[in-house]
Amino acid sequence: MPLESLPGTDDLDWHPLHPRFVRRLLLGAVVRVLVIGTVGFLAHLLTTGGDSTALGLLADRILPVAIAGLGLFAALTIVWPVIAVPRRGYVVRDNDILYRTGVLWRSVVAVPFNRVQHTKVDSGLLDRRFGLANLSVFPAGTEGHKIRGLGADTAERLRVYISERIEAEAAGPGDEPDSPPTDAAATPIHDPSAEDV
Repeated sequence: MPLESLPGTDDLDWHPLHPRFVRRLLLGAVVRVLVIGTVGFLAHLLTTGGDSTALGLLADRILPVAIAGLGLFAALTIVWPVIAVPRRGYVVRDNDILYRTGVLWRSVVAVPFNRVQHTKVDSGLLDRRFGLANLSVFPAGTEGHKIRGLGADTAERLRVYISERIEAEAAGPGDEPDSPPTDAAATPIHDPSAEDV
């Protein structure tokens, strides 16, 4: 079989992550930058203390470099989600689920349903605040794969669908689950919570 006739991932209808996932990552980034900046500022105050000792003079020379480093870190941390999230996505096909990530280094992970042992949906404090959840899929013999930034309803429906597929594989042919439609790659799973963005 010629390699050109094999299906590629570029031809698939990739489903984007939830639009609020960018805002959730931005809020987390701002909190991290504020915490690191506050700790750095307090450390500077404690080391200088208004005196002209060698430690104080060294701290005064390091301060501009630290501020520049924090500014660069803040810019990258805040801009990165805006660049990275649109390049992530997932596809549910008849026999597997695909997840793509990466800006500089791209990767596509395919998890066949007949290899999945169990699934899990989880959400942290910020995830719940934004109505988001993460779907973890655990195939046999490898580490789990996590799809972050799904709408909570979408993550749960995907978990149920994959669990039904696992049960159908164990039961044998002819016992296929009803949802999503058989052509899941062409028919996106509708996420009603994505409409209130």
